[in-house]
Amino acid sequence: MRRKLTVKEQVEHMKSKGIQFNIITEEDAESYLNGKTYYFKLKAYAKMFEKYRVNEKAGQYVNLEFAYLKELAILDMHLRHFILKTSVDLEHTIKVKFLTDFNNSTSDGYEIIDKFFTQYSDVKDKILKKSKNSYCTDLIDKLESEGYAIWNVVELLSFGDFINLYDLFYQEYPEAKNGILYTYPMRSIKNLRNAAAHNNCILNQLTKSRSNELRTNQKVISFVSQNSKIGKTQRRNCMNMQAVHDFITLLYVIHKAINSDGVKNKIIEELHWLVYERFPKHEEYFQKNNSLKTVYDFIKKMIDNYFPL
Repeated sequence: MRRKLTVKEQVEHMKSKGIQFNIITEEDAESYLNGKTYYFKLKAYAKMFEKYRVNEKAGQYVNLEFAYLKELAILDMHLRHFILKTSVDLEHTIKVKFLTDFNNSTSDGYEIIDKFFTQYSDVKDKILKKSKNSYCTDLIDKLESEGYAIWNVVELLSFGDFINLYDLFYQEYPEAKNGILYTYPMRSIKNLRNAAAHNNCILNQLTKSRSNELRTNQKVISFVSQNSKIGKTQRRNCMNMQAVHDFITLLYVIHKAINSDGVKNKIIEELHWLVYERFPKHEEYFQKNNSLKTVYDFIKKMIDNYFPL
């Protein structure tokens, strides 16, 4: 077991690993760690930087400043805010389209929910728990007496449970498939949104390749391939990163699903502020980090092509 470190000892530990304090002083770093963030989260971004492999500095970071870690933590916060807000808007849009498909199907709305509760036996228990401590109490009480139907159950499901209902519905009523909606790769969006909702680090995952068990949606790959400014090697390398793949999937579904000009324009404005204004604010910090530069260039090319302001 590792010994608990005081904030001052945390700074000393970072210094022993080669992290420097030329831009932000040690005193200011201690202040930042003593209320603005915590050591474990900030240190998580260090793995994005190279270490010396030989000589007396072996194992220490190469020209890594504390300021770089702080900046990445702030950028990650802004990215999580964008993902959360956008995914909430997107969830509403997808549910509207989903219920439109239901209205055009032969389903009565009750039988499919019976099958859903049978297949996913824990879902109804989760709904009933909400009746004791949520804003859904009146609705749940009403459903318990009148029966559960698809048009009101969607209001009570987590995004993950909604995806399971979504998949089941289109399996049971394939005639309801409208050619686009049912192919949306929503599990990638769910994973990304959950990471943002739980304040997990996202940017530090740029060094992590996708699991071989995760299938890539061919429509998303085609979405990237149609951008003539992105070469095959850059596409393969970037889309093999889990965080990049999931973020591009989010952009793909935004592009395909959101028809409201007002909603889409607001998302585009926020996306442009994030990528073209906030992210490059301290771009000098990352000039020697080729991984970050490659991903940033990739994301900009996608936005230039599909989301012009």
